[in-house]
Amino acid sequence: MAEHASKPNVIVIMADDIGAEGLESYGSTIYTSPHLTRMAEEGIQFQNAYATPLCTPSRVMIMTGTYPHRNGYKALMGTKPGARMGTDIPTFGHYFQEAGYNTAIAGKWQLGKFHDFPNQPAEHGFDRFCMWTWHFEGEKRSRFYAPHINIDGEFFQGTETDYGPDYYGKFMLDFIDENKDQPFFIYFPMALVHDPFVHPPGLREKASAKFTDDLSDKTKAYGHMITYMDDIIGQMMERLKEHGIDENTLVIFTGDNGTHPSIISKLPGMDLAGGKFSVTEAGSRVPFIARWPGKIPPSVSEEFICLVDVLPTIASMAGIELTAEVDGMDLSHNFLGTEGDDREYIVMPFRGLYVRDKRFRLHEDGRMYDIPVTSDQERYSEKEATNPEHEPDRKRLQALIDQYQSQPPLYDGPITVEGFEEPELTEEQQKKADEKAARKEAKRAECTPSNPGPQAALIFPS
Repeated sequence: MAEHASKPNVIVIMADDIGAEGLESYGSTIYTSPHLTRMAEEGIQFQNAYATPLCTPSRVMIMTGTYPHRNGYKALMGTKPGARMGTDIPTFGHYFQEAGYNTAIAGKWQLGKFHDFPNQPAEHGFDRFCMWTWHFEGEKRSRFYAPHINIDGEFFQGTETDYGPDYYGKFMLDFIDENKDQPFFIYFPMALVHDPFVHPPGLREKASAKFTDDLSDKTKAYGHMITYMDDIIGQMMERLKEHGIDENTLVIFTGDNGTHPSIISKLPGMDLAGGKFSVTEAGSRVPFIARWPGKIPPSVSEEFICLVDVLPTIASMAGIELTAEVDGMDLSHNFLGTEGDDREYIVMPFRGLYVRDKRFRLHEDGRMYDIPVTSDQERYSEKEATNPEHEPDRKRLQALIDQYQSQPPLYDGPITVEGFEEPELTEEQQKKADEKAARKEAKRAECTPSNPGPQAALIFPS
């Protein structure tokens, strides 16, 4: 136990498709998330935390501490046969495993198909895994009801009453039970709260306590999913206390990108459409809360943090030396209330590259926005900066863009292993595939110059 006490347990939880506006601790007036609110009150909440606006780039970035333009994962992982994340990139799974930690992952992988590579997580540093299978044998499987799950290389098909997040959560609780007397590292990329927006099997009354009459059915289901997600996290926090390891465990909660654009959330004095997919504040601003009793003083931080900083920061807090080059910063001093170099700006290499400081965001194509972080109304306004007096700021940010654009790549991105073929579809699977293609084509047809689709977050007066 003495050796264990010198090694803190580390839990990194990343929800799927939740912007900062999705939590009550960040000002939501309609969503209920009491466990995360308590976690924020007992730990540190970063007001200025950022991810990419899209799934795959954020997932690789948080695991490796490298930017998309450096690791090569700039878009969604495709479903081409044999496509997968290469094993040449060290992940936080590798580092903690090599440092003597037992490691586990549960939830959403989506970095390669499991019918091609059933043990992918093990190859990326995780001793145990319980993953939604995503695309499997020619069909996209369910992550929620009737889930299809890969548990340590064995596949499980749930019934219509089985709910995937219950399985992923229970797997993590069991892992904590099994490893309470030895150091462990958990990465929990949750299936919640991604679409399809379907109501979870419980907590509906609790979730709807602050709903207003004008909410869409999708937004109500999304809010219900947030509360259910929050409850799973609350169960994990309670389990740490039951085992007496709460004070030796660092827990981080964040999101992989902004909220889906079909969801309209509410903040004081404003409604906000989700910004997922878009290179906007709502597309990249995510919640980021960290708790470690006795180590992290309760506080609200206005400092910048990015998902690229997670690996170097948690490695530093666990006393683990990194052996590969990373782009992220060690921001452990922000967590612990000590001295250190703060992040002065956010770099986001996605659909080009932009740099954001606490007032301006400049894109490589010259677009510049005056979006100070001093209020939600201002930060989400997407107001263009046109004043000539801002020219020195433009030049300063442009120099940073030039600096980052000149960086050489570190890795080659997704790999394709030869010898894999698309599985032959059944008649029913082919029908579903054709229907899905038709729906996509219809959506493309709806996107005209006057209606460009989900390209930017929208603000409505409340």
